[in-house]
Amino acid sequence: MSTLVALAVWLLAAAAQDPEPGLLETQEAAARMAGGSEAQDAARLNAHWAPQLRGQAVSRDEEKSRNGEYRLTPLREQDALAGRVWTVALTWDLSQVIFAREETQLALAHAQLARVRKEAAERGAQLWFERRQARAHWLAASTRESCLGLLRVTAALFALTGALFRDALAREEAACGEGG
Repeated sequence: MSTLVALAVWLLAAAAQDPEPGLLETQEAAARMAGGSEAQDAARLNAHWAPQLRGQAVSRDEEKSRNGEYRLTPLREQDALAGRVWTVALTWDLSQVIFAREETQLALAHAQLARVRKEAAERGAQLWFERRQARAHWLAASTRESCLGLLRVTAALFALTGALFRDALAREEAACGEGG
């Protein structure tokens, strides 16, 4: 029981003193560097559809005239003794009915960005785990080769995440420069 408590205290102390980025931070930074954020994608999509949606909102407000008739599609009732004749006019924008080439390209770009973000996040996680292993190996062996291996993995994380591992890279460069 006491060893379990000691292990829990040690894990909490190690987590509190470890200033390095965690796995989720690493994955998010790698994905953001590779393809931007999903919020930026949503903003681009909204910028594409906003003018069309505004046009629909305006046309909805102005559908009926003051007389209660529909402005865009006038509906007129004509009485003829026993029958009624209704006229319905349909209008549409052909470019909105047919899936436009720009929309296809935009959808493809969103799919490719999502794939690139996912691959970058996976690569970031892989490097993060490699760095943990290299760090454990360096702490156990304290050789120049193990220090250079740790430095290589940290430099790859630095490049992938956009300088998220700047402090760790500087510490490891100083430690390798001192002699391993």
